[in-house]
Amino acid sequence: MSAPRLVRGRGIVKGRARGPALVCQEPISFLGDVDIRTGEIVGALPSVRGRSLAGKVLVFPMSVGSAGAWRFLYQLYRHQTHPVALVCRELPDPSVVQGAILALIPIVCAPEEDVLRTVTDGAPLEVDGSGEIRVG
Repeated sequence: MSAPRLVRGRGIVKGRARGPALVCQEPISFLGDVDIRTGEIVGALPSVRGRSLAGKVLVFPMSVGSAGAWRFLYQLYRHQTHPVALVCRELPDPSVVQGAILALIPIVCAPEEDVLRTVTDGAPLEVDGSGEIRVG
């Protein structure tokens, strides 16, 4: 077994979490793309539609925001159907950051490599919200 690979990025929300990667190739909106009761992705996101983000590290390009996105991310937390961490290529919108702070979900963005290509779906990830992602 090889040692985990370290990928650095910009830490946005502090905290640590571990879980399997759910790699979503499309931008995601927590307001409408996710069923808060089940964590199932119900939006038109072909790479992950019908799958649950509960307990996963969501790896995605960017959030599609609205001022109310924080409530949906927080409700996922309240229903225990939330992702354990978020890793995104672009800086997430402020409402997603606010929801992640309330739900204690670490966020790392702008990783030094294109994790949408280099992280395989289901790969074990450990996210440190100070800016580190361990793959493997």
